[in-house]
Amino acid sequence: MKLTGNQLLALALALALLLTGCGASGGGAQTDIPDPAYDQVMPGTEVKERTPADRLFSLNYDPEAPLNPIRAESSANMQFWSLLYDSVFTVNPDWSVSSEVVTEWTSDDYIWWVFHIDTSITFSDGEGLTAADVTYSIQRAQQSSHYANRLSIIYGISALSSDTFAITTKYANCQFPALLNIPIIRKGDYFEDRPVGTGPYMLSEEGDRLVINPLSRHAEEMPLQTIYLLDCMDTSDRIRAFEEARIDLVVNDPTGMYNLGYGSSNETRYFDTTNLHFIGFNTESMYFLTAAARCAVGFAADRDYVVTSLMNDCGVAATLPVHPGSAYYNEAYAKTFNFDPEKAALMFENAGVQDYDNDGKLEMLVTGIVVELNIRFIVNSDSTAKVLAARKICEQLNDLGITTTLYELTWSDYIERLETGDFDMYYGEIRLTPDWNLSELFRPRENRSKDTTFQGMNYSRTRDNNYLALYERYLGEAEEARRYEDFQDISRYITETGIILPICFERRELLTHRGVATGISATQYDVFHNFNEWTIELK
Repeated sequence: MKLTGNQLLALALALALLLTGCGASGGGAQTDIPDPAYDQVMPGTEVKERTPADRLFSLNYDPEAPLNPIRAESSANMQFWSLLYDSVFTVNPDWSVSSEVVTEWTSDDYIWWVFHIDTSITFSDGEGLTAADVTYSIQRAQQSSHYANRLSIIYGISALSSDTFAITTKYANCQFPALLNIPIIRKGDYFEDRPVGTGPYMLSEEGDRLVINPLSRHAEEMPLQTIYLLDCMDTSDRIRAFEEARIDLVVNDPTGMYNLGYGSSNETRYFDTTNLHFIGFNTESMYFLTAAARCAVGFAADRDYVVTSLMNDCGVAATLPVHPGSAYYNEAYAKTFNFDPEKAALMFENAGVQDYDNDGKLEMLVTGIVVELNIRFIVNSDSTAKVLAARKICEQLNDLGITTTLYELTWSDYIERLETGDFDMYYGEIRLTPDWNLSELFRPRENRSKDTTFQGMNYSRTRDNNYLALYERYLGEAEEARRYEDFQDISRYITETGIILPICFERRELLTHRGVATGISATQYDVFHNFNEWTIELK
């Protein structure tokens, strides 16, 4: 696929706004824009290893783009934002929440929140951190496409004093702090390309390296005094620089449209994400009017094969609408929805889908008339991993006699089909917020008719308000045990009505050269999470 630079940019921005960020969140870094001369490859495709060029620890960065983490205009620069800036809250690898900035937070109703901050923290120029800086950062982040979705819950925010601020939310959410993993800049610095921060490092005067911030409370804990920055924005340059060890760490999205392969002689670590792959159904399609027919498709989908053979373990199979690593994932219940083609066939039969004319293919009865099946299954063709997964699911349905045609569509055609309802099934992706809130996929649209183009994220076109009520109860529940049970109710309702069928959660690759780095605990929000616990060996 050959695209111009402008086309690539437009496509990447579109991808950031829908399904990959389709709404329920805004937590991940923007998509990189590589050199179109490089075709995407599946995980495991090797790039030739070369001799290391230096003994410095270097990262790729874009010198032409701002380092401002609120504006978030460069995915390369956003990979190391946490070395320069603290965040209001931190989402840990297990999705628990902690903070180095907020010392205490309280809420009686989970709508009005009060936060107290540590005012002993200083910016790298010596100025003290205040609540006004934190509220300013959050307010500016609300206007940034990178963070806006997750912060849309905020109704109002204000600093009450130098060390206290308050936020009012539009609805109760006891997990609201998990949405505040927002970098902190100084009040008034939004338009600065390189604002000062409170992190363990600061940018050198030359702008070509990160040096220890002597005022940071973690300055003595860092594994390196200096981290060098190298301009490798061209994809071919970046690959070559990593091969030659001129840059020492890269992050790869094996399921994305520009997946790149790196040699197996490197060390590859994986970190989990909240990016959910799922099958969605058009509930106005005559084939999927019943939950039985929709759920039958779930038993026909071999999720383990998808993540191990088609995604090379760069995914985690899931049958429930939450990551298997979460405490909310009920493993015993989840197993009852595992791949089972015999059960799928039985469920289709119970739904009235049978071989009425003995032609080896299944049909359905509509008002007593035999109707041939011709299910239209759509997928965005820009991702090899998603296309391969959709092809496998399509093949498994056809093996059961369920005539299914897969349409591998460009992004614009894919979105048009979703909006107009010209499909029966779709292979989708959504980045969840760490409170596991999928309610935007089920929110009914008012004043919608079949004569108008459909808009919003409810591509299933369900008008069932039970989904929203279940999420509202779960998000507003303060008591942990009851909140767990509330989420189990959500899992049961989603899996047993089959409006969407979870397939897997994506993982990302973090690659370093062998023996260079240990102690890594990267997250989707922060590649350098707990960097003070890393060990760096430059040989």
